[in-house]
Amino acid sequence: MRQLTGRQRMAAIVLAALGVSFLTLDVGGGGLRSAHSGVRGTLGSLYRGTDAVLGPARRFVQGIPSAGTNRSRIAELQHENAVLRGRVAAAESDRRTQLRLAQLQAATAGGYRVLPARVIALGPGEGFDWTVTLDAGSSSGVRVDQTVTDGAGLVGRVLHADASSCVVLLGADPGAGIGVRDVRTGQVGIATGRGSAGFTFVPLDPNALVRVGDVLVTGPTGSTTFVGGLTVGTVSSVRTSADGATRATAQAAVSPTGLDLVGVILVGGQPPKPRPALTPSAQAHR
Repeated sequence: MRQLTGRQRMAAIVLAALGVSFLTLDVGGGGLRSAHSGVRGTLGSLYRGTDAVLGPARRFVQGIPSAGTNRSRIAELQHENAVLRGRVAAAESDRRTQLRLAQLQAATAGGYRVLPARVIALGPGEGFDWTVTLDAGSSSGVRVDQTVTDGAGLVGRVLHADASSCVVLLGADPGAGIGVRDVRTGQVGIATGRGSAGFTFVPLDPNALVRVGDVLVTGPTGSTTFVGGLTVGTVSSVRTSADGATRATAQAAVSPTGLDLVGVILVGGQPPKPRPALTPSAQAHR
């Protein structure tokens, strides 16, 4: 057996003495307990200081076994969040559909039959730049030149129809001229599409007084291919040329790039075959 050095023997004696002292403190009276408490308080402070440094690392190591479970829970919560977002979007879509259906229903107050239809394509077609395709066709009563509305404003007119779909020329197309009337003055003129920039309005009377804020509607009835009384746009600026002629710019009542649910005003032709009613999606109620 290896012999202890003098220093090692001295350290062993000191440790033994400390052990005896602590035992004495544990079984001693009140005065000794306070001394013991002081020792424990000092050691406790030392422990707390050490835990402040090593605690995060220790807790990280302790959490390693549950890391996989946490990732699974995070993925589950992300999925639930995506489902909830989808339901909110579906509910908002249903709200817009119900509002648009109500507007289309109001358009029937003038005695027109309005066929609801959805836009399924947007782009150039039939030789024009601004057209949309609807999911309603001749089997539902759609005919060429019928007016298309969003319930209050003018969308355009039917260019072509097959059994299950139709192509609509938007009023915003630069090649589309619309006979309109200034509601305030009664003056008539031509509104020419400018795409997403609205319309250019030129009154037939070059001396007509046009003001910013004037509302332009389709008409007069019999002088236009469109159903009369639909809002085309609102005058946003007026220019007068050197010879006194008036030319105005109008903001469109219907955004040509924001179309979804519209209505074809059925005029003439055979009674249409019934088509499925447009109802809110069931997704929001799942």
